[in-house]
Amino acid sequence: MHKPYLINRFCLCFTAVAATLFYLCCCGQLSAQPTARPANQPTSAAMAATSTELQLSISGTVVDAYSKPLSNVKLFDKRGKLLTKTNIEGAFALDATLGENIYFRLLGYNQYKLKVTKAFTGTIRLQQSFLPPAKLALAANDTNATHNMVQVTPEDTSSLVVLQEAVTDATIQAKEQAEAETGIQGLYGIIPAYRFLGSVATTTQNELSYTPAPQFTYALPGRLAGLNVNQTEGFYMPSLTQPTSVDFFVGNIPTNESGAGPSDNNQFDIALRGHNSSLGQSPVVIIDGIQREIYSLDPSEIASVTVLKDALSTILLGQNSSRGALIVQTLAPKSGPPRLSFTAQTGWQQSLKMPKPLSAATYAYLLNEALLNDGKNPAYTEADFTAFKDGSDPYGHPDVNWYDAILKDNPMITRYNLNVTGGGKKASYLVDLGYLNQDGMFKGSDAHTYSTALIQKRYTINSKIHFAVNKDFDLGLNLIGRIMDNNQPGIGTLTVLNNLLSTPNNAYPIYNPDGSFGGTTNYSNNLMAQVMESGYLAQQERDILVNLDMRYKLDRWLPGWWVRLNGNVSVQSASFTDRSKQDPVFQLIVDAKGDTTYNRFGSTVNQHNDFYTTSWARYWYASASTGLDTTFGQNQVGLKLFYDQKQTLFNYDLPTVLTNYAFQGNYNYAKKYFVEGALNYSGYNRYQKGHRYGLFYAGGLGWDIAQEHFIKENAGWINQLKLRGTYGKTGNANVDQYGYYIWNQHFENVNLTYPIGSQYPGPQGVEQGSTLANVNATWEKAYKLDLGLDIDLFNHHLQGSFDYYHEKYTDIMQLRGKSIALIGLDYPAENIGQALYKGWEGTLTYQNSAGNFSYYLSGNVALQYTKVLFMDEQQQAFSWNRHTGLPVGQRFGLIADGFIQTEQQAATYPTITGYTLRVGDVKYKDLNSDGVIDQFDATALGKTGPMFYYGLSGGFSIKGLELNFLIQGVQNRDIYVDNLIMDAGFQGQNGGYGQAYQRIQNRWTPETAQSAIYPALNAGGNGYNYNPLFLSSSLFLHNGDYLRLKNIGLAYTLPAQWTHRLKVGSVKVFVNALNLWTWAAYDQVDPEISLPAYPIQKVINTGINIKL
Repeated sequence: MHKPYLINRFCLCFTAVAATLFYLCCCGQLSAQPTARPANQPTSAAMAATSTELQLSISGTVVDAYSKPLSNVKLFDKRGKLLTKTNIEGAFALDATLGENIYFRLLGYNQYKLKVTKAFTGTIRLQQSFLPPAKLALAANDTNATHNMVQVTPEDTSSLVVLQEAVTDATIQAKEQAEAETGIQGLYGIIPAYRFLGSVATTTQNELSYTPAPQFTYALPGRLAGLNVNQTEGFYMPSLTQPTSVDFFVGNIPTNESGAGPSDNNQFDIALRGHNSSLGQSPVVIIDGIQREIYSLDPSEIASVTVLKDALSTILLGQNSSRGALIVQTLAPKSGPPRLSFTAQTGWQQSLKMPKPLSAATYAYLLNEALLNDGKNPAYTEADFTAFKDGSDPYGHPDVNWYDAILKDNPMITRYNLNVTGGGKKASYLVDLGYLNQDGMFKGSDAHTYSTALIQKRYTINSKIHFAVNKDFDLGLNLIGRIMDNNQPGIGTLTVLNNLLSTPNNAYPIYNPDGSFGGTTNYSNNLMAQVMESGYLAQQERDILVNLDMRYKLDRWLPGWWVRLNGNVSVQSASFTDRSKQDPVFQLIVDAKGDTTYNRFGSTVNQHNDFYTTSWARYWYASASTGLDTTFGQNQVGLKLFYDQKQTLFNYDLPTVLTNYAFQGNYNYAKKYFVEGALNYSGYNRYQKGHRYGLFYAGGLGWDIAQEHFIKENAGWINQLKLRGTYGKTGNANVDQYGYYIWNQHFENVNLTYPIGSQYPGPQGVEQGSTLANVNATWEKAYKLDLGLDIDLFNHHLQGSFDYYHEKYTDIMQLRGKSIALIGLDYPAENIGQALYKGWEGTLTYQNSAGNFSYYLSGNVALQYTKVLFMDEQQQAFSWNRHTGLPVGQRFGLIADGFIQTEQQAATYPTITGYTLRVGDVKYKDLNSDGVIDQFDATALGKTGPMFYYGLSGGFSIKGLELNFLIQGVQNRDIYVDNLIMDAGFQGQNGGYGQAYQRIQNRWTPETAQSAIYPALNAGGNGYNYNPLFLSSSLFLHNGDYLRLKNIGLAYTLPAQWTHRLKVGSVKVFVNALNLWTWAAYDQVDPEISLPAYPIQKVINTGINIKL
């Protein structure tokens, strides 16, 4: 595979599409120019002289991208005077002066300017801006937001005299914006933006849908300040492990039962504000009000993704409120005529940063060098080198490029999405259907009735119905269904990846002369046989989620009083079919006479026919709330009582139950001064009775300075300048990560060699569990402060949000570091840890128009600092050994200080007890100068300062042509690359030596002594150089800073004149890319994943969207 192959393909495709679109733009522009002036038409000068007297009739219909009428579109003159509005059918009519400009405006849509040069009757199509001022309001009200473009479809193109120009009249925009009240997605509903006091970040469907990826999480990196999204796998890897809790019913303790249920996320590490998801601190995921960790949803199905980060915003989560929340809203119904949108797209994938293997000859040469360094005889002769180079003996001296042999050049990914929405006054509906087919990187075989290829298929349906039963009673019903079918080679994807990375090019030929699979005693599994002839494993996942929401307004009894009931049930099951098999391999032996024989290795394993259930889960959730929202004068008051309970039943486990009783209250005066508070009495049944409930609280204050008279009168360009702050005590019920009901001492059923009593005469018995119980186990706590500033300036062109946060975590579950299990049992996890998380976040967005050119630029940054305050570590003799006071998760190890250069150095330099230094070995710093390298020389490795995350997105549109991009990166980051196959090479493989990669050519030799970055080679590895005292080594610590062009897309919407004739609302063609370009400070590996994980994919994608 050639690295620039996909980039070249993209550039070629991009150039071709750009040239075509440029031509189409020119055609569209020409078609929009005034027609030739009739002979009797006055000149420009004459027109100007009479324009104040001549009145022309202007009429038509304003429609959206679906060609559906847009009502309440306001028409202004240049002075901001309202001329008329469109009616419910989108129609308008007025008389206008020749030469006058008429401005069509509707919140969330690009403004359109019509210059009157002749009588006009036609259709005007408005389209939505890429980043509307009210992201959430737009996403909730339109199932398929389109991008910046304004076009005219005349009913009689021969008489069209129109000039198109987007307007930037700030006064008009301010008037329109002031009429709209936007909202921010809270945990279980919309909160008016003007009184929202918390820390939030939101991305909407336009931004998500531009990402050519199988699930929406691919679109999140770099978009939401404070949300850290690190990709760890490039392909969905389903679990093929049967539950281990079957013997729970005969007395054994269940294992791997976390209480949370299964998650379909094994591709991303998602955490907020520097927290560690592996420690149970990942955000709570809520899909349309349903708490489920479901990530594998098509980005086209998502209306918005919102992150709530502060205590006040998440307090209703009670014992999970410390973790923050990731709120996913799928597309919502929209009343009106049926609207249909269909998108088809397909893409080409390519793996990023696959390590470069050595050729057979180079491998043989360097292995000889390693053997000689170990004092052993070389394995290859000069004749072997020659045979490897000239290919004269492909069976005895193979040189197989395994990447070319078993990997596809560009596996395909295909997605289809169809949604329909509509309805009347009483009911509205939405049906969204999605399909995904993603091919994996391995080649498959067509020689069987089944597929051996790596494939992921997904089918989704999202159905929503909203009923307005009467003016007081609303009812919503939501059904989400998902089927995921995954197929992989019978040997398993991870096994193939491991073998691919560890098999040298000269290990064996793919096929022998007789057609059998090649192999040796050290390599009894042929890679080609594993991907083509090992059968298959098929995994099936099924999900159903049902949500019922009822709201009733009780204004007749008390104005502003309301009641809401919500309940949902979700079911998940996963199973797999094992149809794996195995074929033997053969090694060709040619004797001195030239006679051939074959040595057989391995055995034939007939094809299995097994079926397993890997997991099943049931989730129940119910909530009831009642509240009062009332206004008297300039005072607004909101009160709410809230109750909810969530139950999870996973595999053989007992159900987990989380319950919350909460109260919220808010008050504001004149939308200027704000105060809000909340209490939550929350309980979790995994703690001991009597210790299950705790009280959590949060409060906030706010002041919108822009509402003060001195600002309104003297700085009208300031639309919002809101100071806000929140503080609260939150919790994290993280006890399941450290054991099963850890407050209760376990006794397990085990096989013993003697009977216990007459009742159990056989070899039965019980023994105490391996860990002591902790009757005092409780939830982790966090005291979270957030201070923020929201700005909206220059008539909504510039908007931003800035936050400082300070979060102290206490009672963190940890194992004591200074205790020894003298009684033969491990000590339990206890609530003893303390940590500090603090930092800064900011988001700033600017959007505007100049003529037909609309553009935006949005950036976000996050500076994250963490610190261990207490972890009960053992008393250390030296300060550099201590973890306390350093960042959470700080890596410790030995400092590599170059290489041993001479025999004299080898004889005198400090070393690990029992190891004799050799020339070319690593020198480790003896920090305490005691002449020995040991654990007392371990210290913090790498950077200890704050991490810096950033993202920059932008784009423009002009006459239907759109370009959008996203850049994402991280600074002040380290990565630890210690894969011995890649870095050391020649690791043992069943008695042989494994693969080695080109980077080890930078090893130490007498000739490269001053430039080497790796120690002298060894055959089979060297624990001193690569795993000293089982500690990390700075030799493998590298600068992890990187910058990605995460997403870029080019699109063109065909002129309305064309689609109008076809009775189609709009047609858009597009090409986009994911992970197109990456800069990394250390470029030998991808900066996000660690091999042998499935590599991250670069995707070049093209598609079409049709709206009716």
